Amino acid sequence: MELGQEIIGGLTSIQNSNILPEETFLQLLDGVMSYISKNINNGKSIFTTVYPSKSELIKIAIANISCLFIEAARYDYDEESLKHFLHNEHINGQRIEKLCNTYINNKQDIQTQLELIGDSFPHIVDIDWRLHHCVKISTCRSDNIPIYNIQMTTRKYNQVKHVTFTCTIQQLQELVYKLKDIVRHIEKISNI
Repeated sequence: MELGQEIIGGLTSIQNSNILPEETFLQLLDGVMSYISKNINNGKSIFTTVYPSKSELIKIAIANISCLFIEAARYDYDEESLKHFLHNEHINGQRIEKLCNTYINNKQDIQTQLELIGDSFPHIVDIDWRLHHCVKISTCRSDNIPIYNIQMTTRKYNQVKHVTFTCTIQQLQELVYKLKDIVRHIEKISNI
């Protein structure tokens, strides 16, 4: 994980209780987590409710803590890894423990919010199929045609959807062939 020198410097200054009182620091951590997890209940800005006389300092502190939490969650840091990172960046102080505890207690919420960013394809989580025989079709004169009903269960952003379609045996064979081709291609790429 890499953070810019401005953020590192800002995190160092947050440790100073003369710049940021303890009560304000704790309110700031709660405000950051509310902001990241989108749990802001009222229309007031967390910048003005925490410490109105030094709103510019608060804005910078919120940005720095938010960057730290988001990057740590993105790299899936645990508490020890985060402490080790902060120690390597020469960020020491009594507030490191509270900072790390807040991160660990809310890590899953942060990662959930990160998953909601972007436009990824849904993941196929299950496939169900049934074989039916069509005795006669009004558009076609052939009899006794096997037809497959396929239902794919997909998940995107914790929303489950079902995709249902029917196909003939030739269409099903073509689908299976293309899926096997995709698997071979992915295996070839992963071996490079």
